[in-house]
Amino acid sequence: MSKRKLSLRRLFSNTKFLIVFSIVLAFVFWIVVALEYAPIVDNVVEKVPVKIDIENSVPDKLGLQVFGNSEFTIDVTVRGNRYDIGGDLLSADDFDVVAQTSYVNSSGDHTLKVKATIKDADADYEIVALSSEYIEVYFDKFEEKELEVTPKIVSELNSIVDSEYLFDENDIIYSDKTVVVSGAKTYVDKVTGANLEIEVDEKLTESVTIDANIKLVTSDADELQHVKINNESQLTLPVTLPIYKIQTLPVSVSFKNSPSDYLNSPIEYSCTPESVKVAVMQNGSNNDKTLDVGVIDFYDITDTNSVFEFSSSDLVDVKVLDGTEIFKVKLDTSGVVSKTLTADPANIKISGSDNDVAVNMILENSGTVNVYGSKDSLVKISSKDIIGAIDLSEVELSSKGNRVPVVMTIKNYDDCWITGTYYAVVKIK
Repeated sequence: MSKRKLSLRRLFSNTKFLIVFSIVLAFVFWIVVALEYAPIVDNVVEKVPVKIDIENSVPDKLGLQVFGNSEFTIDVTVRGNRYDIGGDLLSADDFDVVAQTSYVNSSGDHTLKVKATIKDADADYEIVALSSEYIEVYFDKFEEKELEVTPKIVSELNSIVDSEYLFDENDIIYSDKTVVVSGAKTYVDKVTGANLEIEVDEKLTESVTIDANIKLVTSDADELQHVKINNESQLTLPVTLPIYKIQTLPVSVSFKNSPSDYLNSPIEYSCTPESVKVAVMQNGSNNDKTLDVGVIDFYDITDTNSVFEFSSSDLVDVKVLDGTEIFKVKLDTSGVVSKTLTADPANIKISGSDNDVAVNMILENSGTVNVYGSKDSLVKISSKDIIGAIDLSEVELSSKGNRVPVVMTIKNYDDCWITGTYYAVVKIK
């Protein structure tokens, strides 16, 4: 059986073939026309950054710089063949948009003309429009100055404490006593002060620490712009408001280096005045029933030295309100007697020196020690009960000798103590 020969006449006589062939041919022609004779379209590229380059410019030579907003963007409309600019073919990186600063020769707001160019010199499209042809920019010289901080209470209350409490704005505690104001000279020159505004909306009964804002004071009512405080747009500082409670307290003292017998049964004393009107700072742990005006060291107590004075100006967190300047404390030393003994060098312990360094120690005043206490104990006490300690850990020893303190104590007797200060000369052997 012979094969049929392909006949174009018969093929084009086939209706179905003609339909398919027509569609294919039309598509090919459409592609050719679309590529060769593409329609001209417009496309918008959004948010193209505007460069404000003032280096070596007129404002730069005049010492001017940009303050406030310096980050601008515009939309660029381009026109060209669809296959060059259509869809996402273009981005902000394809353009240079620059603000012209040639006419900026003074401080203040300036309207800058915006110029846009295409980075690719061979690009087959053009810029036809900008969303904005001008931007507003503030120019000024840079200025800074240091100002003293002044704390100010901001409150609708007549007083932030009740009558039994005391508050003085002069006592406000804050660390930063000054701030640096910097920015546009025109506005910095208007700043005359810096207030630390402390907002209080309720009565206070304890000292508190809160955050307060720095508010700049100006020479006129104009709103400040382009100004920073310590390089911050807004500065907040912690402040402490000391609150004192007014009360009348009996006067007392405390002791140190007390013999153990005096720890539970302190030596009796009297104070002048016996009580005092004071304002005591409230810090959450104020429960003392007396006012401790000072510390008495047993090393200073003798049968003839039994009166001590303390100044009210040395009191911490306390204000004396009745004018008392000196507190006089008289100890009852009627049962105290004295005795002079000689310390035995063998009972002086030396510590803090290198093990391989041998030292020679000589007590000053032949080791004479003044001992005080009850008559019954001093009858029994002897030189063997005196012990001493020398610490050489902070001493650079030399062959010429070092004068060092000796801490003298008593063993075996809990109602006696040693007064005065003692020294020894220590030499390298």
